[in-house]
Amino acid sequence: MRSFQVIIVVLLLMMVTVSGMVNPYPAFADDSTADIEKRLNDLEAQVADLKQELWKKKKASPTNITANGKDGFSIRSEDGNYSLKIGGYAQAVAREFATNGNNQGYGSSIIPRRVRLMIQGTVARDFDFFIQPEFGYTNTYSSITATAPTAYAVGLQDAWAYWKYFPWATVKAGKFKTPFDLENLQDTRYTAFTEIGLTGNLSPQRDIGVQLSGSLFDDTVNYAGGLFDGAADRENSYGGFAAAPGDTNEKAGVGRIFLKPFKDTNIEPLKGLGVGYAVSYGKVKGTDIPSYFSTGQAPVFTYNSTVSAAGPQIRTSPQAYYYYKSLGILAEKVNSQEELEYKGSGTQIYRDKPTNRAWEVTGSYVLTGENASYNGVTPDHDFDLSSGHWGAFELVGRYGELKLDSSIFSESFANLNTSISKENTWGTGINWYLNRNVKLAADFEQTKFRRGAVDGPSGDDRKTENVFTGLAQLNF
Repeated sequence: MRSFQVIIVVLLLMMVTVSGMVNPYPAFADDSTADIEKRLNDLEAQVADLKQELWKKKKASPTNITANGKDGFSIRSEDGNYSLKIGGYAQAVAREFATNGNNQGYGSSIIPRRVRLMIQGTVARDFDFFIQPEFGYTNTYSSITATAPTAYAVGLQDAWAYWKYFPWATVKAGKFKTPFDLENLQDTRYTAFTEIGLTGNLSPQRDIGVQLSGSLFDDTVNYAGGLFDGAADRENSYGGFAAAPGDTNEKAGVGRIFLKPFKDTNIEPLKGLGVGYAVSYGKVKGTDIPSYFSTGQAPVFTYNSTVSAAGPQIRTSPQAYYYYKSLGILAEKVNSQEELEYKGSGTQIYRDKPTNRAWEVTGSYVLTGENASYNGVTPDHDFDLSSGHWGAFELVGRYGELKLDSSIFSESFANLNTSISKENTWGTGINWYLNRNVKLAADFEQTKFRRGAVDGPSGDDRKTENVFTGLAQLNF
């Protein structure tokens, strides 16, 4: 190729000389073939150097494809206006009821409690999306007399779009967690215990709707409010519609405000304090009424089969958390008042507005010195025996209560022989974070009940529930 180029140049020079034209490159007029070849070599070397420089700059520029423990697997455009991230987590749970005759016949089990794929991203800079299907068990026991966990099926946990042009006023639409219960709003990967506490019985879990939310004054004030399809207590799977037909729920409004008043102050011990209040109001009708569970996920309360929802439901929830160094505390209370009815003998209709109440306090302490937070614990050092590192260990404890309105039983909306009127639970456990992606946990919880004896004489209390729970979680 080089010889061919030299020949072409020589021919061109000869043509110029023969035609008598003025040479436009006088510096080349007296050059020999060797000189021309040398100049060509120099030009090729310069081109090679430029290519090398371009390659180095491209290599040094930030990559658009990442795969790591923090961000999972993601693809991002150069300007950040478009991105796609794929992640998920799996939780295998072993549940062992004490074999002292007090387990009401519930079978111990090992189940894929939560197996979720998370697909999220950004479109045109200002729009985010999130899709989370569920492949694990959505529930563990189907009824008060069940002895084994129910079968699992694929379900859609979350599917929403998010417009974030204004950070102080963002719009979210789809299926997602309602802005109400503090512990339920916490990511399930980071909760202190494997299962949420008794307040979750009275709170809507997820619903379909649209929400306006935002952060004000440098994140010291957070608010959220929305219009939703309407969901019963604890409801998660149907987004406002129970499995049975005939439900005609009207829309429900949910609002929440959460303050972190000392976040930007110099009062170090109070920076991690947050307080909030949530309220929901809607009309629930038909058979969309709840059942309530123990922390061992055993159903302990159901309304009689003739009872239906018949009007307004209002929930309120004062809530707070406090995090300082390795210490964490989360507390909340939920009140749920709902109008119910059932048809008595003849044409008589019985109605009432019972108010059920639940509260809980959960404490945690990171034994290895890392900071406690609402978003979990990140080890300072990953588990690595060769370096003498064990990850992070967190000790947790919880106490809670669920109390049903006495009028529910006195007016025959439920049966005291099969449903409890009150439950108190305490529990303790330890969480081991090997790294930000792997967590192992062991819990023990004891729950005492008032009434609701399933297999005992009428008037007896349901037997105390003692349950050990083990968790293995992989998050990516």
